[in-house]
Formats: sequence, C-alpha cells, structure tokens
Amino acid sequence: MIKKGLSNLWSIPFYYSEFKNSNKLNNELTKVIRDIDVGLNSKKSYKIAGLEKGLTTKWHSYNFLDIENKNVSTLKIFIKNQVKEYFKKLGHKNTSLMYQSWANRLKEGAVLKRHSHAGPYSYISGVYFVKTKKSSTIYHLPLDTRIPGVEDFCETKIEINNIEGGLVLFPSFIEHNSTPTQNNEERITIAFDILYTPPLDKFHNNFNEKVVSIF
Repeated sequence: MIKKGLSNLWSIPFYYSEFKNSNKLNNELTKVIRDIDVGLNSKKSYKIAGLEKGLTTKWHSYNFLDIENKNVSTLKIFIKNQVKEYFKKLGHKNTSLMYQSWANRLKEGAVLKRHSHAGPYSYISGVYFVKTKKSSTIYHLPLDTRIPGVEDFCETKIEINNIEGGLVLFPSFIEHNSTPTQNNEERITIAFDILYTPPLDKFHNNFNEKVVSIF
C-alpha cells in the first residue's frame, strides 16, 4: 500500500490521495462511464495496452473530465487540486496546464498490458479508481537492465493494491500494467495525462475534434 501524499517508489516521486466517502460519487461515475461505453460503440478502436476493443481503445474520442455532469465536475475539481498539490511539493510551476482524460472499463479477466504514457507531450499521468475488486497495478522501474526479447530479466517492480476512491499521480514515463480483472467483476478507472504544450498528433487532436483542455 502506498502512503498518502508524496512517496518515493525507488527514487521517483509518486503522489497518492483518496476521495473521502467516495461510494456515492463512484456509483454515479459508473453510470456515466457505462453510458459512454454504449455511446462510443460506433467509434473506431485503436489497439492500446494490449486491448483491441472496448472503451479504452476509444481514448482518443473524447475528454472525460469535460463531460457536463455534476459528478464528473466534482471529480475534476478533486483531481485538479491534487495535481496542484503534487506539483507544489515537487517545486514545479503549474500554470496553463492541459489535460486529456478517458475511462477504462475492463471485464472478465481483461488486463491493461505493460505500457507508459510517455511521449513528446505527457508530463504527469494519473488514475482514479472508480470500481475495483481484488485488483492491483504493477509499476516498473524504468532503469532496469533488459535483454531484448526477455521480458522479466533483472526487473524491479512494485505491485500496489487498487482502492476505490484512490488517486495515483506519477511521471508519464513510468511503465505500468494491471492484474487480471476478476470474473463477474468490473475494473473501472479514469485515467488522464497532464500536458505542458499543445499536442499536434492526430490522437490528441482526434482528427480536429477538441479532446485536450486547459485546467
């Protein structure tokens, strides 16, 4: 279990906080996310983190925290405040930050395979846990010595249990993956990237649709 506030995993600063009494909020967010999943059914999927179909593969189609819904707005304020606190503790400036956010809905043994949000735009990434039973996230030390084609050679990793209402913030270059979703259960999360500069690639601009916003 990661402690609240700023924590160093290896020598890398992570930040963890929890939304108090999150049950009601999470129940309402679950409804919103299930509706989005149905609404985006016709959108094209792009393979990501080992997934070829499902809500996660539509991440480029919308910005979750911009949805006009009071519960989404409540979460957005919480995330914004925690990002500011994280940056404050790191001594970083946080003016004119941008964000893109999306929802993940995994069922029946599905996993997010090892991946990172690293790129020319993402600075800090985060995930808020809406619905999760007996699942965890595995974070990987980025300086591990690796042999090409041998996945687990000389590898250092930390597994952290997921808690509903929990929010984890970390540098975007950190690779991570989920453990398999329990049968007859859902793993629902809201993920996001914090960006310093306006992205130019087709996914962040969604073929001229606006999916990146300023906090």
